[in-house]
Amino acid sequence: MIPMQRVQVMRRLSVCALAFTLPLALATAARAQDVDYTDHFRVYTSDGAPASLDDIVHAMDAVDAVLVGEVHTDPVGHWIEAELVRRSLSAAHVGAETGARRRVALSLEMFERDVQWIVDESLAGLITESQFTAAARPWEHYDEDYRPMVEAAKEAGIPVIAANAPRRYVNRVSRLGPEALLDLPPRARSVLPPLPYPPASETYRQQWLALMREMPMERRCDPPGREADDAGEAAAGEVEMPAHAMPEEAPPTEGPSHVGAFMENAIHSQALWDAAMAYAVTTFLELNPGALVLHMVGGFHVEHRTGIPEQVAFYRPGTRTLVVAMEMVDDVTVFDAEEHRGRGDFVILTDEALDLEYERFCTDDSGES
Repeated sequence: MIPMQRVQVMRRLSVCALAFTLPLALATAARAQDVDYTDHFRVYTSDGAPASLDDIVHAMDAVDAVLVGEVHTDPVGHWIEAELVRRSLSAAHVGAETGARRRVALSLEMFERDVQWIVDESLAGLITESQFTAAARPWEHYDEDYRPMVEAAKEAGIPVIAANAPRRYVNRVSRLGPEALLDLPPRARSVLPPLPYPPASETYRQQWLALMREMPMERRCDPPGREADDAGEAAAGEVEMPAHAMPEEAPPTEGPSHVGAFMENAIHSQALWDAAMAYAVTTFLELNPGALVLHMVGGFHVEHRTGIPEQVAFYRPGTRTLVVAMEMVDDVTVFDAEEHRGRGDFVILTDEALDLEYERFCTDDSGES
């Protein structure tokens, strides 16, 4: 039987296992926007007290950046993200000191830094939607998951930040180590944070290693409600890696020194994701004093205030951040203190019965597994 912790690990670390392909039809996105998921989630404070989306929006007044950690196959979470964007734009967000309306920006892990100019062209109406999706390399299922947020930003005339490090350079780190980035030409390095970027903190490293011990090498595709047998579980002590951290070549299967080097490069590649996104957020804040950035990202990057929050503090000391962590659970009315306490300033539990992982990754176009 697959432990619940392992299922949660797979969800939080599915971050870049998604292929970058053309999105689904726009009609699908329109249907997704019409769905109301109000009854499929609950909001809590860090210690488990009941809260609401309006409480999160109100808390935005006191911070510079809101870091929202999602589960990538969670339609409820994507609906919540779009709601937070819309509500942040409709709320006054009047600064207590100046009385002026704040500038709001949407920042996304789902676009890489080298396509920022393409995102800008799309927001300005200079290119068509099909040209945008062909050139900007949006994540698969962009139309369903992220287009509602981008369209809300476009309608409001606010910036959208393509925040992530280009995958090809993160892959270079996973293969050769962070020093290999120094060989890149200036133009390539211009879409990365300043080198050398900060390494992972010891706390973050230990969280990463703990999760890796639970992370299977391959996606489990047991239908919802069906448990895997013991033979389907990863062997105890097996080196397990999420797809986004893997080099294009297969990881070493023999030799502890090779495996150790591979794992070390993996944490360095994870730190590059975090540094790139933190640098994108803080750069915008530096150029736009008093602004508010809403950054959407996979949950592991922000939970327990490690990863991106640590890197934000490095690049812009004193930046006030609000972490919103989302987790899919059986019963959204039950806050498990041992599992959820302290994961974010707000913790949102969403209905795992609506998880799209099996539908998206374990069936063919006909729905057959």
